[in-house]
Amino acid sequence: MLPLNAFSSVTIHGLVFKDGVSIPQTFERGISRHGRINHFEVKSFIRPGGLPKRPPSNLPPPGNDHLIIMLGDTLGSGRVGTVHQAALLTHNTNLPQLVVKISRQNRSAYIEQEAWYYEELEQVQGIAMPRCYGLFRARIEEGTEVKIWGDDKKGSDKFDQSHSRGFPQAVDSLGEKLPRMPTPDPALLSVLLFERLGGRMPIQEPIDHIRDDIFEVYNDLSRLGIEHLDIRWSNILSVIQDPDYESSGIVCPNHGRVHQWRVVDFDLARKTNGTTVYLDKCTKGWLERLFFGLSNGRIIEPWE
Repeated sequence: MLPLNAFSSVTIHGLVFKDGVSIPQTFERGISRHGRINHFEVKSFIRPGGLPKRPPSNLPPPGNDHLIIMLGDTLGSGRVGTVHQAALLTHNTNLPQLVVKISRQNRSAYIEQEAWYYEELEQVQGIAMPRCYGLFRARIEEGTEVKIWGDDKKGSDKFDQSHSRGFPQAVDSLGEKLPRMPTPDPALLSVLLFERLGGRMPIQEPIDHIRDDIFEVYNDLSRLGIEHLDIRWSNILSVIQDPDYESSGIVCPNHGRVHQWRVVDFDLARKTNGTTVYLDKCTKGWLERLFFGLSNGRIIEPWE
């Protein structure tokens, strides 16, 4: 199994175009955005020792491998970016099936912030969240066109409004606003490379058999002082059983089993000094609300 930091660069085909013709775009490994991370200190239910320190990394020194992929079908789309299938053009049997999350124009900072949380939560990658093979960045040359940016200009007001009126105020359980992002850079394109996950929770079907597993996955985050703040049906995905990959799942050291569900989308997350019990309680309220809606055939979003 390749380490998560094996790649120093990645080339993507089918993403950038010039004069209507696809041209390969190479991205270099980037540095996550620590300066904009939302550190929040609660006034009660304080964790002994305060804000938890980042656990030491178990990764080897960064590698210099280069990955070449072809952009595939769109699997998901949101305020920050779009997620696509990624077909390997360089053969490597030590990789799972991959997806790539591509920033919308002017939203690279959110992708870089999300990358920080994957680094922070390294020890639960492949356990409670997907494996992330890195943040990669490129500057787009003038005269070229990014495939997914075509609708961003006409849709930017909609995305900005959903951020300012919906997500932070609605999903932040303590009513705190998330930190402001730096001035957007319209030529910067950032991507995250993930292992591919499966489907979402069933609707209007019994879900008792998966509730405990999802509670435990969020408990893995709480133990590390991370509050997701974006608990949605679209952000909890099942694991793909990949017989061609040598490690489809890792036994969770906290719960003694391989979890079958993963949490995604950490651009709204925050790190806090709240106790694990306190964070679990906050999370459980949102999850119970979501589970109730699904059992009754309805997807309840956080802002409703």
